[in-house]
Amino acid sequence: MGKMGQALAGRLLDQGWSVFIWNRSPKDFANLESRGAVRLHSLETLWNDASVVITFLANDDALANVCLNDEGVLCAGSRERTLIDMSTVSPRISAEIAARTEAVGIDYLRSPVSGNPAVLSAGNITLIVSGPRATFERVEVLMNSIGPTVLYVGDAEQSRTLKLAINSGLAVTAQIMAELIVFGENNGIERSTLLHALGESVMGSPFIRYKTPGLIDHDYSATFTTNLLIKDLDLALDVARSAELSLPVIELVSALASLASNNGYGEIDFASLLPSLQLTLGKTPDVEPSTGGIP
Repeated sequence: MGKMGQALAGRLLDQGWSVFIWNRSPKDFANLESRGAVRLHSLETLWNDASVVITFLANDDALANVCLNDEGVLCAGSRERTLIDMSTVSPRISAEIAARTEAVGIDYLRSPVSGNPAVLSAGNITLIVSGPRATFERVEVLMNSIGPTVLYVGDAEQSRTLKLAINSGLAVTAQIMAELIVFGENNGIERSTLLHALGESVMGSPFIRYKTPGLIDHDYSATFTTNLLIKDLDLALDVARSAELSLPVIELVSALASLASNNGYGEIDFASLLPSLQLTLGKTPDVEPSTGGIP
């Protein structure tokens, strides 16, 4: 029940679903409860009323803790049920969960998403789904109520790899934008002019247009932190190394993201690649390290 989990619960409530919520640590969910969500205080009763459980966690360790320990999600209940995991995690841990779900008779879908909490709350998130097609078809109505674009991409871990590919592409694009901004401003081009031109050019994309207002305003409020980006780049490079693949550009951007974190920008938005570059070049950064404040 982090930012994405709370946005998901709110979206499901908006769409008329009965929603039960649970978090690993105590939190105040009064807003969701006032809208009809029912708080569970343990996982023991998880499957009593719910036929589908959706997990949304930060990393491999958190997902393993919730799903694979002796008192986790997969140890409760005894009737037909479906686990949908929306976390961005490694194919390795996902495959471990797939093996456990098969052993205990739970259907399992992997469904990482592309988008942030605001996009999810607005019902515009993209779901990237893999797992048994029959299971997907059974819960497709639920998934379509979460977001308008639901992409079924395979019967196993394909969605995990595809999500890591997308996030790697976002990281590379963010670094390119940072370098072009520095290049343009150094040659007398206003940032707003440069970003507008990029957005309208052949290079334009929804991501560039989405990031433009924040970059113009020096607003680095986190929709996705630099440290979370580093986690995803590490996962992608681990997958590549296991297949003996070299991804030199992603490796470079991963190192630059780690530099941004070391420079004090780990907990702000991953557009921090720009102020980190400015700092490295001896220019005044958009935001000071660690504080996130405008200098």
